[in-house]
Amino acid sequence: MIILILKRNLMKKILFALMVIIITLPAVSGQFTKIGGGTGFTSGYYFHETENDYNKSGHFFASLKGIYEITVPIHVSPSVTFFIPHVYKAFDSKYTVNTLMFDINGHYVFNSLDKFEFYGLAGLDVILAWKREKYLDEVFPESDNALGLNLGLGSYMKMTEQFDIYVEAKYILSKYGQFMLNAGVLINIDWLKKHEDTGGL
Repeated sequence: MIILILKRNLMKKILFALMVIIITLPAVSGQFTKIGGGTGFTSGYYFHETENDYNKSGHFFASLKGIYEITVPIHVSPSVTFFIPHVYKAFDSKYTVNTLMFDINGHYVFNSLDKFEFYGLAGLDVILAWKREKYLDEVFPESDNALGLNLGLGSYMKMTEQFDIYVEAKYILSKYGQFMLNAGVLINIDWLKKHEDTGGL
């Protein structure tokens, strides 16, 4: 019981630290340059590291992310990811595993071309997981969390002055270790600021 309380307190501190970082990033010398989101696939994990079908996480997700340009080669990217729940039914029981993920990653841009940018990434990952078992009219909820390290590669591809497409692959080193592939669209905030008085894109 004491260990569970300590774990919860630790995760609260980590989440608070992440929120402070995300909120205060615009105040640093860099600027908030891009914001957007996407979708992707993950190899997933087993809740409580117990390999049963009813403990599997979802394999598809949606994410929101921002890009802060600190210097020319260094970017910081906070993001939040929502997994599509995995639902498993067996006889009179129904199991649902939900996942919410927070990340703060550093990007090192290897090159900066007109159309393409390639970068390596490393950062902090926090997974919040919930499992809900419903048996007849009774419900048995459980929760867990995990702290991990992100390592991966990605690319920005400029489509227009307003939009970029991004592709990102990473592996999470954690008790809920998994491979994730993500693609989406980023809006160029600098372009929006320059054209905010024109009444639209």
